Formats: sequence, structure tokens, C-alpha cells
Amino acid sequence: MTTAVHTGFASPVSLLGDWEKHGKGPLREFLVLGYTTDLPFLETVAVPRARALGARVAILGDAGHALHEAVDVRLAGRGYLHGVATCHGAFHPKLALLLGDDACRVAIGSGNPTRSGWGTNDELWTVVTTDDGASHPLIADLADWLEALPDAVAMTPWWADHLRHLAELLTVLHCEAPPTDTAGPEVELAHNLHTPLISRLPEGPVDELRLYAPFVDPSGELLRLLRERLDPREITLGIQPRWTSYDSAGVRKALDGHPAARVRELAETRTRHGKLVEWRVGDTWHALTGSPNLTRAAFDRAVGDATGGPAEGPARNCELAVIAHGTTPLLPDEGPVRPVPELTGSTVAPRDATEAPPALVLLGVREHGLLLEAVLGRRPAGAEVTVEISTDGGAPGSWHPVGPIPADRNTGTFPWTAAPGAAVRASCRLADGTHVESAAAFLYDAEGCAPRGGAADGVPRLSGGYAVEDLFQDPAAARRFEQDIARLRERVVTDAAAGTGTPGAPGPGTAPPTVAECVRTLGPELTEVAYGPLAADLPELPGIPAPRRWQLSEYATTDADEEAGGDDGAEAEHATEEAAPEAGEGPLPASAREQARAWMARLARRLAAEATVASEAPGGPGPAAARPWSPPTTLLVTALHLQLLAAGAWDEDDYDWRAVTADLLRALDAADPSADEDPSGPHRQRLDAVIAVCVSLLGLHGEFEGPEAEPLAAAAWRTGRAAAARAEPDHAADLYLPAGRRGAPVATGTDVEALGKRARAVPDPMTEAHRALAAAHLAARLESGIWELTGEFSNPQAACAKAVTVLAGLPGDLWPGPVLVRAHARGTGVDCFMAWSRPLLVRRRGKAWSSFRILAPATPLATFQNGAPRPAAQGAQAQRDLGDLLAAAGLDPAPVYIHLHT
Repeated sequence: MTTAVHTGFASPVSLLGDWEKHGKGPLREFLVLGYTTDLPFLETVAVPRARALGARVAILGDAGHALHEAVDVRLAGRGYLHGVATCHGAFHPKLALLLGDDACRVAIGSGNPTRSGWGTNDELWTVVTTDDGASHPLIADLADWLEALPDAVAMTPWWADHLRHLAELLTVLHCEAPPTDTAGPEVELAHNLHTPLISRLPEGPVDELRLYAPFVDPSGELLRLLRERLDPREITLGIQPRWTSYDSAGVRKALDGHPAARVRELAETRTRHGKLVEWRVGDTWHALTGSPNLTRAAFDRAVGDATGGPAEGPARNCELAVIAHGTTPLLPDEGPVRPVPELTGSTVAPRDATEAPPALVLLGVREHGLLLEAVLGRRPAGAEVTVEISTDGGAPGSWHPVGPIPADRNTGTFPWTAAPGAAVRASCRLADGTHVESAAAFLYDAEGCAPRGGAADGVPRLSGGYAVEDLFQDPAAARRFEQDIARLRERVVTDAAAGTGTPGAPGPGTAPPTVAECVRTLGPELTEVAYGPLAADLPELPGIPAPRRWQLSEYATTDADEEAGGDDGAEAEHATEEAAPEAGEGPLPASAREQARAWMARLARRLAAEATVASEAPGGPGPAAARPWSPPTTLLVTALHLQLLAAGAWDEDDYDWRAVTADLLRALDAADPSADEDPSGPHRQRLDAVIAVCVSLLGLHGEFEGPEAEPLAAAAWRTGRAAAARAEPDHAADLYLPAGRRGAPVATGTDVEALGKRARAVPDPMTEAHRALAAAHLAARLESGIWELTGEFSNPQAACAKAVTVLAGLPGDLWPGPVLVRAHARGTGVDCFMAWSRPLLVRRRGKAWSSFRILAPATPLATFQNGAPRPAAQGAQAQRDLGDLLAAAGLDPAPVYIHLHT
């Protein structure tokens, strides 16, 4: 059941109380968005309560409107994720989102997360409630808005990733739920990311229009536009005479000549901060409520693109609202009414210089390994910005410089460590000599802010057992499985980021889960599907029934059965005929094939999308980090896909299965355990074998190499060649399935064995690299992407130059992209580091950075044999050049810099 209600409750804190009171289970996420924020207040009334329920808490506000001082904030960064956003106007949405495993609460309204907004003011909220895994149309719209918000307003990358992660959770847990009965008015989300809010209002005429907001355009322009669009027969504007900001001249001008325009004076017992546009057509009332005031910046303009510098043109607020249909009137019918021409006076406060947008905005700061990463949202043009950190919670006199952010950049990383929650700010000096400081941000620590809670033994589990046939033939079971693995993934990724060692997703401080742990997590049957023969020797675990074998094609006759002779063979054939499905249908009923195809394609796209994020995003803790799927989950989904292929889920002339297989291959590659894992371990063995099966299938309809290479097959060969070379065909024996329908694509053990021989015939890059270095009388080991030359050298520069020349000169594409080498000096000499990709070479000698351009046919070896040429750049520019090389090599700068400092 889902409900949507308008409410005048004091604050979303009551939703936390109701969640606990009615036993809704663990709260996974608590998101708060607002314009003004009061962190000490939230740390008193909301954060501890949400954390006690298990939630990760995230609070995002406007960059220029915090009510707190840094010294009064205690938990930001170390107990919850805090950040600010900026756009060309006010970041003005008011949202509270509570997300659990089976329940969801969405509150959209007018109250800022402050003592007055969540306590003393008279606010308007719309609350959407879903229980028992149900959905509501507004939740799908909210997921889309959260996904798009980071592209429209400026925020840190980790905040953008967190909002998109919430959008994904909403989609998986609730948006894809089957329709359910709803109670309350029909509601829909309204925002202005792309189009103005006024465009969501109907074109008139309407019978009556009622308006209220604490701020009304002094010019009256927005009132005029609303009047023209809705063409109401009656207009009522509600005001609190002393507390509403309005100018009577603007109101009179906007409503001049309307025969039924009036003003209702509302009681001033409480500040009425709710925002309301409601209209009546016949006997039916409709209402828009939420964050927008009655101003053009709120209603008549779209946000536009986020910008890191000063934007031009009129202000464009970021607003969020709800349009409800079939409501009861929300503007009170109490209070004196007068015609608009009788309205006098003005309560518009003179504009103060402090109300201008801040010239310098620090969006956030986080730990990035042993580095501190700071992100600016707005900065004065041409000025160098200094990042400062406080040693005493932001107290005056406690600020110390960390390092500069150059004038052409908005992000800086610094070799600096501090306690989580430390106050950080940015400062600069303008051309006129004015000193400018940003508001404080708080050093974000993902481990301290991660969701709490877990299974009693520390191992997360699916919510129930699943039979494989149910996943393919029962849409409800398939959807529950999707929800379960999404929750499981969130739990194990959070624990991995925190370094707890929880199984499921390798991460800092964690090891991949053992097969026994996978049994506890997935259940015995699904573990066997995921690991095949490698699950046969599982240890006995309390309460875990023995696994039973099952596969879709168990009803299909095998080649051995067909070749069997005598009466026994005839009896087996007769039994198979009796158990087989109807002729032409195959082991998977026709009614289930379309559902199974769509389900698997959706899962594969999701896994591939995360694999792409994991390969492109720099590593880092918390919501900003890439979230690769765990090997057990990826292996399970791929094995289910291979069973569907064999069962004939795709028609003989339908090759869409190849794109699904390619998606899963990318996910398998991203789920590959760390290089430190024992290559004889079950995860690596099974991954290699399953990757080989997928590559073999994609090679059925195209060449891997050469002028006739087919794109999907060629990409699969590049991705899976090394795994295919390592693979043992017996480790995928359960996936060599007979075809359940004519033309169903299947792989055999012979196919995988032949693929392995072909892959092993290709030179191994590491082996060839070591062989080439040895021929040059060098030895090295690869650490964090850097070749560390063994031994000490009297001329480290020449040794580095020789090594980068040798490695970059490997034949073919054995070592594509930049090469990084470091050599250590003998005695008191100076170490040398080089990064090389023609024509750019970056060198670090001691602490001095330089970059050079070496054009063909010259090589680093010849160039640096007896000295060094004149550098093309030095210092910060050379370090930026290194950043370009690292990006081309696909390396995260943080581990590289950390390694160079060791």
C-alpha cells in the first residue's frame, strides 16, 4: 500500500519516530536537502536517531546559507556526509528521504533543516509512504531527479555519486515494483532542472486561484505571469501583513483590473513559511506545494547548467515541488479579506551586501588515501586559492595553510592527513587587496559515515531462498531477487569501503569471500550455480542444507543418452519424452522467455554500467568510490544467463544475447579479485573459466582478430584473453550445456580448451617486459603502476631513461600507453622517476619536477645518456603533465603520489 498526504507536521523528525515505532526494519539511507542548514540542531534532533536506526545520513544545503559556525559542529564528516551545492541562484529544494529494505518515506515541502523550519514555523509538506516493497509513481520521478541533479548544480564528485547511488537504490527497490493500490490524492513531482515550474501549471481558464508564499516578487511580475497562464475567475493572495515579504505596488500592478482579486490577511501566531499555488476547476482542487516562493527566480526560470565560475543573467533557483490533484483547500478561509487596490505598504527588506552569492565556495573535502582532496564550486577569476585546515575545530587563530589550488583548477590534492571531521576552508586575496574566505567544510571519512547494522555473524544474506526455475518463470521472484542483490551489494560494498572484511566485494582491507561464506550469503543452490564444480567440496555449515543440482536443461537428452543402446537406452529416451515440454517450446516455456530475456538484459546492463564506473572513476572511500559488484554475484548472474542461452530464451535469429553476454564479460573483468589473491583460489579459478566460456560464445559469430574481426568478438578477446589462457576447462563443466532449442548458443569443453591454447600462444606482457629488461641488464618489479628498478644506481636518470625506452619499445600492443619507472640512487645521490609516452616525458629528480618533449626518432635513452635537454615545463605544470599521462594509463594519481613518497 502507498499513500500520499499533505501534512502540517513539525518536521521529518517525526518520520524517524514513526519508522522506529512501527518496526519498519533497518533504515539504510536518510537524505536531507535544504536551503539554510543548522548542523548543530540536526546533530541534536535527527542525526543520532537516524544513525541508531542504522542509516547513513547525508545533508546537503546551499553554499551561502549555513546558520552554524564551524566550532559548534561536532559530527559532520565523521558521523554523516555533509556538503553544499551552488548554482546561479539559490539551491532551494527541501527534501527528506528515508529508505529501507521494504519501506520508503519521501517528504517534500517548504521547511529548511533548521530549528525554525523543522520546529516553530507553519510549513507545508507532502509525504509519500510505501511499505512492503511497494512503489509509487512519484518515487520514479524522484529517482530521475536525483540522477540528473549533479549535472545541473555544482557539488563534489562524491556527493554526485551518492545521489546517483540513491537513485539506483530507489529504482531497484521500489520503482520496478509492480503497481499497488494507492491512497490519498494523486501526486506528481515537479522541478525546474530543465524547464520552468510555471510550465507545469495548466493553461486556463480556472475557476479560482489561491496563492501564498513568504516571499513575493516585489515587482509583481510572477503574479502577473500566473494570472495570464491560469486566467482565474477569482484570485486570493494570502499574506501575513508584517511577516510576508511583499510590495503593495507590485501586487496592485500585477492584479490591476481583475474584478475578483483580493488579499486575505493570515493570522500571525506562527510564521507561515509554506509555499502554495492552488487552483480549482469545477469542484476539484489542485495544488502545487514545495520549495518555490512566488518569484520569477523560482517559477519562471530553469536551473541551467552547473558552473564553477560566475554565471550571467538573472538568478535561477533550484526548486522541488509536488503537484497534487483532488486535494482539499490548503489556504485558510480565516482572516479579513480586502480588495487588492486597498493593499498598502511594503515589507521588502533593503538588499544587504551580505546577501550576494559568496565569491569563494568550498564544496567539500575528503580523505583520498593519504591525500586530502578539496573541491571548489565558485572562485574569483585569476586568483590563486589557498586551502587551510583548523587544528581546533574552526576556532579563530587555529587555521594553517595546506596548499594552493592554481587559478586554472577547481580541485586540489595535498599530502596531508587530519582527523575526520576537521574543519577546512579556502581563502584568497582579490585584485583590490580584499581577503576572502569560504565557509568551512568538514573532512569526510567514509568509514565513520557508513550505514550501520548487519547480520548476527557479520555476513549479509539474501532475504530468502530461491529456486532457479522460479527466477526464470516467476516475475515476482525475479524482482525480489533483484532487490535482494541490490541490498546485498550495498551492504558488502559499504563494509569493504570501511575495511571491515565483510565478504562480498573486495576493497581496502578486505579479502574476497570464501566459498563457504558465499553459501551463507547466497544459499546453497545459488552458490552451486555461481561456482559449479568448485562448490562440490564445501564444508558442512550449521543450518545449511546440502546443495542439490538443478539446471534448466535437465530435461534435454544428452549426446550420451542418444548413443546408449539396448532396452535401457530406449527406456531413458521414453522417460525423457514424457518429461519434456511441448514440441517446439524447449525447456523454458514460451510464456516465460520474453520475461527472462528482459530480466537478464536489465541485470547485465546494471553490472556493466558499474564495471564502467569502476574502470573510469578514481578509487576512493564512500559514496564517491566506484562500486564494483562482488565476484559471487557476478558469477551467479552470468551462470544464470548461460543457462538461459542453452534453454533457448533467444530465438535462433535473435542475436541480442551477444550484447548481454558482452555486458556480463565486462562485469566479470571488473569483479576479478585482486592480484594478491592466490591464483589457485576458487574465485580466480571460476572467474577465469566463466570468462573463457563467454569469450568462446562471442566468438561463435565473428573473428577475434585480423581484418575480418567482429567488434564484440574482438573486444571480448582483448578483455578475456589473459583469463582464457589461465582457465581450466573443468572449472566450468556445469556450463557446457546441451541446446534446449535449435540454434541455442552453447559452449563445450573442447571450445574452451582450444580457446585457452590460442590465448597461451599470445606473448604475456609481463613476461616479455621482464625479458626485455633483462636483456638490457635491468631487473624490476611493478608496484602501483610504477616499474621499480632493482638495486641502486650511480646514475639513476640514465637507468630510468634506458628502462622507459625498453618498455615502451615492446612489440605490438604488449605495453600500450605510458610507462612509469623509478630508480634509486647509490649513497647520497638523488633518486629519479620518469613517465614516458611519446612525445611527453615527465621527470622527478629529488623533489624537482620537469617535463620534456622528445620527438621521433629520438628516444629517452639517447636524450638522457649524457645529461638532460632543456625542459619544456617545470614545477606545477610538469605535475599537471604527469596527471595527463596517468589518466592515459588509467592510473589513479593518489596511489602513485603516495608510492613516490615512500
